[in-house]
Amino acid sequence: MRKLLGGTTAALLALTIAAAPAFASAGAKPGTDTIVDIVLVNDGEFDVLQAAVTEAGLAGVLSSTDDQFTVFAPTDWAFVSTFRGLLNDNTLTEGDVISFIQAGGVDTAFGTGALADILLYHVTNGRRTSTSVVAAPGYQMLNGDRLSRSDLVAAGLGQLNISASNGVIHVINSVLLP
Repeated sequence: MRKLLGGTTAALLALTIAAAPAFASAGAKPGTDTIVDIVLVNDGEFDVLQAAVTEAGLAGVLSSTDDQFTVFAPTDWAFVSTFRGLLNDNTLTEGDVISFIQAGGVDTAFGTGALADILLYHVTNGRRTSTSVVAAPGYQMLNGDRLSRSDLVAAGLGQLNISASNGVIHVINSVLLP
């Protein structure tokens, strides 16, 4: 039964990857911008993630070209949806979530270091393209926790293989909570 579920999860992940838009056709080849350069582009795509990375002080780490990282980057809507649930407030907007993060609200509400812990649960060492992601049963995340392939599949994959000079970004539709 466990093998069947594992195979089903792998098949679902493979189908998700095959159906996802091809943002970067060659995710294995490093791009010219760092992960932070891509996230900080003022294009309305990762506004909440921008605020969170900046507030948590992780921009320096994720812009280093000394290491390679794989980032599972939640969409703005993923953050809004998550914070609506966590704070039990269905009226929250993207702007409200950004303000909450910038005011240090995550660490105040959930404990010192909570924001960094959540963000680092979205980052693993190494340059893992979608092919590598499908093959692995789980991933050791930078916050020290382990993320299973099934939890990643449940998060919903969007654009894959966004190539950076220091790694790869895969967009996900949910915020992963450690």
